Formats: sequence, structure tokens, C-alpha cells
Amino acid sequence: TPSGGSGGTPSGGAGGAPAGGAGGRSTVETANLIVNGDGEAAVGSTDGTPVNTPGWTSLGEATAIQYDISGYPASTDPGPADRGSNFLAGGDNDASSSLSQTVDVSAYAAAIDGGQVTYALSGYLGGWQGQEDAAVLQITFEAASASSLGTASIGPVTATDRADVTGLLLRSATGAVPAGTRAIAADLTMTRAAGANNDGYADDLALVLTGI
Repeated sequence: TPSGGSGGTPSGGAGGAPAGGAGGRSTVETANLIVNGDGEAAVGSTDGTPVNTPGWTSLGEATAIQYDISGYPASTDPGPADRGSNFLAGGDNDASSSLSQTVDVSAYAAAIDGGQVTYALSGYLGGWQGQEDAAVLQITFEAASASSLGTASIGPVTATDRADVTGLLLRSATGAVPAGTRAIAADLTMTRAAGANNDGYADDLALVLTGI
């Protein structure tokens, strides 16, 4: 977990009074900053071959796939209670693939540099039966120059974690946003360990900042 900026003074409202929250820190949150983290923005693949997955840049066969198609998770398998029609996966016959996007957080620069902004990263990650195919979601805190100021990640979820059952389990991480952060890159990487399909799975990916 990356460390935040040192010290930090809560940003003031009118008259210099800090925003609400314990200790005078702001408790204002962003919406989910990850676009299409549930793969629902377009129709998912029905056979594992790539389809348009809005919000993400795809490398390899990574794509959104529909639940309940042969050889992939069912809507009744472990996973999000509020799942939609699709999830994100490594795709058909691909040893390693990824989905990436970058979020501009420069609007929150003053609060970030004041050391008062924290992040909450979460998502459901998983795989197929006893295979060790898996997904990892990593975020990189980037300076204005695009240099890395630190990273955080969730996953992988192993076959042992899943008790060798097909499904997706919730994982999360929290911490401070490093001072100087102006963008956050999100990279979802799926890796195949066995079989033909890349069965690293993800759904309901979320990144929320608090203290803005």
C-alpha cells in the first residue's frame, strides 16, 4: 500500500472551516472512478471471443463475456449479488491478456497534495474450478509526468481460495493517495495457468476516493 503525503491540513470550507468528518477531515467521496468495471456497457461475448468493451483498452483477448454460457461462470456461481449480464475475462485461447484505463484526478490536486485523500479499491475476482487461471487488478498512482508514485493491487484469487469451485470472490484494499498524484492507471491482468481459455475473471471493479 503506497504511503500518502506527509502531514496534511484538511481543506477549508467558507471561512476556513474544514469539511465534515472525524478530526475535521472531509468525508466527501467520488463516484466509482473505474469506467465499465462490471462489463455491462455493451453486449458481452457469447463464446469468449473479444467484443467491444467500452472504457477499457484491451491487450490480447480480454473482453466482457456473458454469464451462463458454456464453459464460463453461471449467474448462480459465487460472485456479486447484484451482478448483471456480463463479467470481464481473459478471453479465448490467450495465455495473458489485460484491460487498462487511466483516470484523471487532477481536479482533486489540492486535497491530494494536502495528504487527506484515501482510496478504496475493490472487485470480485476468480477463476474456473481447480485451475489456477487468475485475475489481478493493479492501480498505479501517476504524477503529472506520468511517473509512478506507487501502486496498490487486489488479487489473485487462487483455486484454493475458491475451494476449487468456479466463481468470483470479493477482494479489497485501502490506503492513502500519494501527494503529487494527478492520474490513476487501472490495469486488469488475466493469466492462464491451464486449459485453452484464459479463465481469469473479474466483476464489479471499483475505485473510490474519499477526502476530496
